[in-house]
Amino acid sequence: MANHVLLDNISHKDLKVITTRGANWGDNISCATVFPSEFAKVQANQPIVFRKHPQTGQFEALALFGFENGENLLLNEQGELQLSYLPLSMQRQPFLIGQQTQYNNGIPEQSLVVHIDLDSPRISTRDGEAIFLEHGGNSEYLNHIAQVLNALHQEHQTINQFFERLLSVNLLEAFSIEYADKNGEKVTVSGFYTINQQILNGLTAEQLKQLQQQGDLQAIYMVLASMEHIPHLLNKKWAQQ
Repeated sequence: MANHVLLDNISHKDLKVITTRGANWGDNISCATVFPSEFAKVQANQPIVFRKHPQTGQFEALALFGFENGENLLLNEQGELQLSYLPLSMQRQPFLIGQQTQYNNGIPEQSLVVHIDLDSPRISTRDGEAIFLEHGGNSEYLNHIAQVLNALHQEHQTINQFFERLLSVNLLEAFSIEYADKNGEKVTVSGFYTINQQILNGLTAEQLKQLQQQGDLQAIYMVLASMEHIPHLLNKKWAQQ
């Protein structure tokens, strides 16, 4: 269970965060949320797929690590995770953005604040990166986290518009991944979407220009390039069965 509380330099002055990546610290996950500004870096390691969020129904982009809940095929035999780029949604752990109501001349205003999950396995008082300096100031690590959280907040403001633009030119298509389990039974993982390359190739010069001007075209090609990693993930899965 998560235990999210408002971060402060009194209650949490001695807390540290373990930044090592691995199964022991919560990285036994099958996917992580990513955003278009990250696609160029993510596609070097993992497939980027889209899906509809089960609660909101909104599209989201995911870096894929595995095909079953809790399966990360990029963990090595020691349970360690080593990536050349770590998605922002993973970098921010165990922190998250919250909102706090403040009053300005009696008028309520929402401000962004930093929360921390005290039940995260990354929380420690002995090992890891200090959150606060000895006399209460923010550590360099916390300043970095604040930048990551701000970037995530900005990305969340624009991601729906990104998918709306893709949908407006019918670029999204559903697909599924099939593989055989250790008993030889066929398993189908569905609910994913990707870029329809045939429709992309048929877009008009004006449509491509608009995608380029909006900064979407590079992200689109990064998604297509990333699909080459799906066979590699399947090979890792077969090797582990």
